[in-house]
Parts: sequence; structure tokens; C-alpha cells
Amino acid sequence: MEDKTILITGANDGIGRATAERLAARGAHLVLACRDEVKAQQTAQAITSKTGNHRIDTLPLDLSSFRSVRAAADEFLAEHPKLDVLINNAGVYTDTLEITEDGYELQFAVNYLGHFLLTMLLLPALRCCRNCSRVINVSSALHFKGGLDFSSFDGKAAGKSYSGTKAYAQSKLSNVLFTMELDRRFGQELTTNCLHPGLVGTRLANKKAGALTSTVWSMYKPFAIKPNKGADTSVYLAASPEVKDVSGRYFDENQCLQKPSSIARNEQLARRLWEYSEQAVANFLKGEEE
Repeated sequence: MEDKTILITGANDGIGRATAERLAARGAHLVLACRDEVKAQQTAQAITSKTGNHRIDTLPLDLSSFRSVRAAADEFLAEHPKLDVLINNAGVYTDTLEITEDGYELQFAVNYLGHFLLTMLLLPALRCCRNCSRVINVSSALHFKGGLDFSSFDGKAAGKSYSGTKAYAQSKLSNVLFTMELDRRFGQELTTNCLHPGLVGTRLANKKAGALTSTVWSMYKPFAIKPNKGADTSVYLAASPEVKDVSGRYFDENQCLQKPSSIARNEQLARRLWEYSEQAVANFLKGEEE
């Protein structure tokens, strides 16, 4: 992987950090795109110490902010001529309805919409590796529990009935739909796949979750797999020659192809989500920030 440049979102903790460590050990040039720049730099230093790989950069990225996503993409494109692998890994879970500065429900914005914008803005760098670049979207088996309620994307329709689990499942379903539609639109230029990493013992359900969810998660966490194991499929999709021509597919934690939910295979719904997303981020795709 010495000649590969790989950008990983949410790489300072959990699955993202484990993925970064393993790809760094293979010699890849890594860009750790994280909301907390201090933690990102500390992570980069720790990975360098562990692997001996000094080609690890950091990039400030807040996926809940279109302005931050645009700034991160601009900075990356100014410094890197190509992008071999984009791993859209970062995620958030919350039991409480939160609205971003752009007016979207937090989980939909961070887990999906911010990654949609980032991917679209980085297409020039991905296209420089014609026919060999890879986009990897970390989804979840919870997408099987999800449906798409377009009226809920801005959070206004939820009101007091907001369900963090429902919103999370919806955002992860969006990841799968995005993967399939990205393949249909750009499959001649890059490969794109999504994955379920398994039930991984990360801090995802403790950061913003309420007391009940945190308590339940704390009970399950000892039985979950470790982040390094949860990174297996991300690393496989990023590095394995076996999947260099595989695209538009969904993999499980054992690197096995699986059929996603019937809703996730709905091409009309995927098209509608894509068009909604394009409209939502239109000004930032054009670089016309207001």
C-alpha cells in the first residue's frame, strides 16, 4: 500500500483508528479526517510510534457542518493530487434530537449527508486513480430496521416522538442506498462498497446517548468484538486485490457478500435520496457559500 493515499473519517477512535493503524502498518499514506484536531494529531503520533509510518496527516473535519466539509475537501485537494481510498467511517448516535447549523437532524447529517458531500467534493482526486480508486461506506446491519422518512431529515417532524435508534437506522440505510447509487453513476471510474463491521465495543453509544442507552450498551459491550476486529472488513475492502473489481455490494463483518434489505435495493428510492442530497448541498458543491 506504499503508493496509496487513504482518507479515513473519524479516525481518532474506535473502528476508524483501528483501520488507520492497520493500513499504516502496510505503508499507506494516511489522512485522518477528524472533528477534534488535537485528538487527531495525538492519534497520528501514536500510530507513527506503533508502526514506524511517518506519512500520516490530519485534516479538520466536522461532518455536521457543510462549511467544514467544504473546507476540508478544499484543503485535501490543494495538498494531494490523488485519493486512492476514501473510507467514510465516522458516525454518531444520540437519543436526543439535535439539529445541525445547516438545519438537519444530527445523525442523518453526520452519518450520511456530510459523507455524501465529502465524497462528491473529492471526486476529482478519486478520478485521478481511474478504475482503481475505492469508496468504502461503513454502514450497519441496523439498516435492516430502517426506512426513509424524508420529512424527518430536518428533524422537525420528529418533535417529542424522536427515536435515536430509528434515526440511526435511517442514516445507515442511507449509507447503503448511497453506495448503490454511487456505483450506478460512477461505477466506470471507481468502486464503491458498504459494510457492517459487526457489534463492536466502541464508545459510539456512550458519547451522546441518554442514561438508559448508555447503561444497556455498557451491559452488552463486554460481549462485543474489539475495534481491531471490527476494522477487518474496512481493511479488506481498502486493500484486498480480491475486491478490486467488486462494486455496489454490501459485506458483513466476515468479509462475506450479503444481500442488503429490500428497501436498500430500491433503485427509485436511491435516486430520490441522491437528488434530495444534491439539492441539500447544492451551494457547497458549487463553492457558493453564503
